[in-house]
Amino acid sequence: MVTVDPASGSDAVQRRRTWVLGGALLAASAFAVLATQGRLFVLSSLIDPLFALGALVLAVGIGRAGSVTARRPLGTGAVIGLVVVIMSQPFVYSVLAPPPQRELPLRNSASPLELVFPVTQSVMLLLAITAVVQIGRTGVVPRPWNWAPLWALVAVILARALPVAPFWSPLLASRENVAPLFSVFDVLSLLNPLAVAFLGIVAIVLGSRTEPGPVPVHPSATP
Repeated sequence: MVTVDPASGSDAVQRRRTWVLGGALLAASAFAVLATQGRLFVLSSLIDPLFALGALVLAVGIGRAGSVTARRPLGTGAVIGLVVVIMSQPFVYSVLAPPPQRELPLRNSASPLELVFPVTQSVMLLLAITAVVQIGRTGVVPRPWNWAPLWALVAVILARALPVAPFWSPLLASRENVAPLFSVFDVLSLLNPLAVAFLGIVAIVLGSRTEPGPVPVHPSATP
């Protein structure tokens, strides 16, 4: 690791404001998810906007020094692209959703929604991987917390992949002692909001502790 450009008091203030605000928005989005699981559905419409706004604040920064991607095109563009996809999903899915019908017609081909959904999820995963790797490599966030977004992404992937893994099929087909299995699924469903809450708390803590000093930059991240 090398150090460059000692941070001025202004840079420290920009990082503090960015990380505390962005972290608070991420934590709020996680709380909204948990609240909806507790039947407080009125907050469901706030989940995506809070997460998207928090991600944008952290990526763009309140001032260049606050950006966790150092405003480099690849990492910042990946975050912005992810936000665009997240916010456009409801509209796209509503347009592509088939109209309600009393009788389901026989069909041999997939609907547009069935074709678009996996593509959208794959694009989001690619953008998320690009973003977290760039945040880790840029080194604006102190070690080891620069890799916290990657840890959170792994938790989210596991939370979504494990419940649909094929090795559960025999247990579900047997219909015996499946209650513990559904309990496991309930726990896994908490990983997603908890991972986002973790990122929010880390950002808030790091922002609160930010002081003027050298900004670490890894040699591999330098142009």
